[in-house]
Amino acid sequence: MTSENLVGIAEIAEMAKVSKQAVNNWRVRYDNFPSPIQNLQSGPVWNREVIETWIKDFKGETTHVLSFINLKGGVGKTTTAVGVAEILAHEQRKHVLFIDLDPQTNASVTLISEERWADLDQKGHTVAQLFADKLTPNEQRRFDIDQAIVHQVSTINDGIARLDLLASSMRLIDIQDQIPMIALSGNFTANPLDILKNAISLILNRYDYVIIDCPPSLGTVTKNGLRISTGYIIPTIPDILSTWGIYQIIDNTERFSKDTGRPIQPLGIVATKVQANNLHRRVIADLKEQRLGRFGEAGALPQPPLFENSLPQTVTVARGADVNADIRTFKGKYGSAYEPLQGLTEEIRVLCEKKRP
Repeated sequence: MTSENLVGIAEIAEMAKVSKQAVNNWRVRYDNFPSPIQNLQSGPVWNREVIETWIKDFKGETTHVLSFINLKGGVGKTTTAVGVAEILAHEQRKHVLFIDLDPQTNASVTLISEERWADLDQKGHTVAQLFADKLTPNEQRRFDIDQAIVHQVSTINDGIARLDLLASSMRLIDIQDQIPMIALSGNFTANPLDILKNAISLILNRYDYVIIDCPPSLGTVTKNGLRISTGYIIPTIPDILSTWGIYQIIDNTERFSKDTGRPIQPLGIVATKVQANNLHRRVIADLKEQRLGRFGEAGALPQPPLFENSLPQTVTVARGADVNADIRTFKGKYGSAYEPLQGLTEEIRVLCEKKRP
């Protein structure tokens, strides 16, 4: 970690606009005040980014950045992420940015028309262009974050005023495996894991929430999302195949969190596409008891809790993804999944906005 990423008590006081004594008081009073990463002769020092997050949280100014992850496709990850973002923006009146990091672009084309998405992609206003620019550092950059952000998106009621989108592109499929090489092309001055972070740092404070739809992998693109996340959520069908990789997600993210020096909290697991059969009932019971698979073994990491609200299997959601379907209400878009989706969103909001200190 470079020296510019380290701060002492005087710098913390300046960042928070308080006295040094106030910072010392915080260290004593609040158990969750970050621990120093090193004690130098001149005094303790902290990771600047961790301290910035704590101060924002303390002052109630935190932007909650939530990644939605599962290593298996088809589990309702995108539908859940989009629904939570829409309800936060429309019903909870939060300012929300939706970032689509999945090369399948399903979230993008359910929030805007395919024609609008194609125009964005052709102009280089997607996350694919953001990464592509870093692969060719000597060429003129095409990506501009302010031009890439699409405002008032959603299939509901011609768009939701507080919901914005940073779209994905299928071109990301072709370049995602090259992203780890960005450090080499930039003479080791560019960190491939900081690309998204650096791009949105200037606009992050505009939003109460950032919702990230991650690809079904733990590669560099997903880690770009985790790099800025304050927490993550795992949607899963309650069956054997869909839950198989959950421990790997938790273990990998825990190690990544330690490597970056930033806490990334697993908010929980949400059961999706739930049906009234014995397998789903048994797996849900295991998830409620936090004994799923390897989580029940001695010495294993603890399983994140299961959200109380689960999302039922419904055909209405497929129609709701059609931007030309003239949908005016959440009930019309999500059918029987609307009330539990509404409940899930409230659970997430409460977890995020409870005062930490």
